[in-house]
Amino acid sequence: MSIQKTVLGWITCLALLLGSAAAAARGPVDQPLKGGEQTEDARKYQAAYLLVLEEKWEEAGKALDEFIRVYPKSPWIIDARYWKCYVLDNLDEDAEDVFNGYQEFVKAYPSSEWSDDARARMIRIGRRLVERGRTRYEAIIKAMEKSGDDEVTLAALYALRESGGESAVQTMIELYDQSKSARFRARIAEILGDIDSPKAFQKLTEIVSKDSAPEVRRKALEGIAEKETPESVRILKDIVQKEPSLETRRMALDALGEMNDPALIPFLKQTALTEQNQDLAMAAVGSLGGMKSMEAAAAIRQILTEAQSARIRQRAIEYMLERKDPPSLGAFRSLAFNDPDEDIRSSALSAIGELKSKEAFAVLKEIYAGAKAMEMKRQALMTIGEFGGEEAEKILTSAALSETDEELARSAVEALSEAVKDDRAEILLPIFRNAKFAEVRTAALANFAEKKGKATARTLGPLLKDEKDSEMRKVVIEVLGDTRSDEAIPFLLETAKNDPLVEVRTAAVEALGSLGTPKAREALMEILKKKTADGLDR
Repeated sequence: MSIQKTVLGWITCLALLLGSAAAAARGPVDQPLKGGEQTEDARKYQAAYLLVLEEKWEEAGKALDEFIRVYPKSPWIIDARYWKCYVLDNLDEDAEDVFNGYQEFVKAYPSSEWSDDARARMIRIGRRLVERGRTRYEAIIKAMEKSGDDEVTLAALYALRESGGESAVQTMIELYDQSKSARFRARIAEILGDIDSPKAFQKLTEIVSKDSAPEVRRKALEGIAEKETPESVRILKDIVQKEPSLETRRMALDALGEMNDPALIPFLKQTALTEQNQDLAMAAVGSLGGMKSMEAAAAIRQILTEAQSARIRQRAIEYMLERKDPPSLGAFRSLAFNDPDEDIRSSALSAIGELKSKEAFAVLKEIYAGAKAMEMKRQALMTIGEFGGEEAEKILTSAALSETDEELARSAVEALSEAVKDDRAEILLPIFRNAKFAEVRTAALANFAEKKGKATARTLGPLLKDEKDSEMRKVVIEVLGDTRSDEAIPFLLETAKNDPLVEVRTAAVEALGSLGTPKAREALMEILKKKTADGLDR
């Protein structure tokens, strides 16, 4: 018997032993994530696990934290705790913290299927820490390596990959067929993906369609996609169109997107427009969104206007917005005016504002002038305010003064307040003097005071003297009282003494009390003495 056959036989036996041991400890993660009847914790776990598969590390970490908090007794809790360690590892957290996380996991679940994987990662992290001078990890690593049969097996697998040849591929396939451990099968699929062999490729296609564990199927899909050959593209397309498992179809779409091949754009666009399953159609848009070419952008623009589903149109808006793509302006305009879905119209209008161009500003003016829905006109005004600038100020001032709808006029004031800096707050005063609606005048005054602070008193004092409307005089008085400035005292004192209406005089006295300064108290004493002298306290 040759040395190679002896080594291969030893690897096979060892892997079978490990596979048997792992089979006894298999957790729910080895079960297919099925649709249909699922418990709430299963659905929550699946959602978090998909975020891990998508490498959305921060979102996955939050989802796993929430799952662990809410479902501490779930059969999925061990898997969730392992993936939480894995997420922290990929978030580049402090290496010692990650090491300790894995260590705590192993102590808590020593017989779990994931314990071997956690130990393997601890060894790798520990070696890096030792290289950085953290020598206390050296003893821990040595102890783990002595008992780390799984590490030995995996090292043998990688050595087998390096040896090459069809015999090595055949051994890998036999190991896969004999293993009951999803983790071990995933490693084999990963190694097969690195081997340039028709037999390895064929086995990967079989794994994608038949393996029960999502992670194993994903590794096989990644191996197929990495080939980037016409055959691998054909297989992935077939999976998208024919595979019963929605999750596998989604992974195939992700893999096609990662190829970043312009030739795939028509297929992905067609999938986004025609696929009945919304999640898959969204994944197709996401794959296009990951491509940075002009052709991909054109495809997403087409989806913007042609997709029947509001969810798909919404996702297309999000991806086009990320690109800040000027040619999208026309599509956004069409959606803002014509889309039957109110949320889409609103999102399209927001996207126009994000483009920050003269052309986008012109479209915003057009929407404000032509939109029939009051909410769209209001949002257009607010978005114009976010643009800022002299033209925006003129449009908003005119709207505040001339709008026949009170809510729109008030929105114009709020938008104008956002548009102007504090040193230009006086632009709000003509609105206070001339607006049609009391609420609009009040809003202009309140926003002016908010921007000017204590300096408000110097401007509002004369307004108080000239204001004819008693309700507005009370509004001015209230604002003056809120300034906490002694500069307001002469105006309030004059009003408290001489205003013809008792309710206005009373408001002025209360405002002096609100100021709370020594000079304000002196003014109140002056009013009190005058009342006493006039006999008005009797």
